Amino acid sequence: MRGDRRVEAAHDVVRALVAAKVRFLLPMTIVYIVGYVGLTAVAGFAKDAMAVKIIGPLNVGFALIALNYFLSWALALSYERVANRVFDPLAATAAASVRGAVR
Repeated sequence: MRGDRRVEAAHDVVRALVAAKVRFLLPMTIVYIVGYVGLTAVAGFAKDAMAVKIIGPLNVGFALIALNYFLSWALALSYERVANRVFDPLAATAAASVRGAVR
């Protein structure tokens, strides 16, 4: 009976880790996909709008592509910060709980 409670507690910690990751990664994934697919759609269907000059030889298409790279970097850096602060401690707790439940 005591072992069952430890296994259930370990499952709860793992569920909390997965839920925290889903809460963070789902919106990030949606933002990235919308940005990437949106840029591709605009490039394919609004070629004239992409060719509009902003400053000198810099046009809207080049600016949007550069923003897409910055978006990717921003998402990666924000994930790294959250992983270090939230996911890694939760993963360590989950691993310790699972090891304790197995014994």
